Amino acid sequence: MSWECKYLRETFCDKRKKECCPGDAGCVLYGKYTFPLREAAEKEASPKKNK
Repeated sequence: MSWECKYLRETFCDKRKKECCPGDAGCVLYGKYTFPLREAAEKEASPKKNK
């Protein structure tokens, strides 16, 4: 799958004024698509809660 964004300049997002991370809040893709591999990586990186 490929896409084109008018705000993307190499790896920098001119709209969000930071590195591109598709689907983050403020992104034109936010809420329209899911990114399961990124979501899985975020779950692994988050600290585990102790019971």
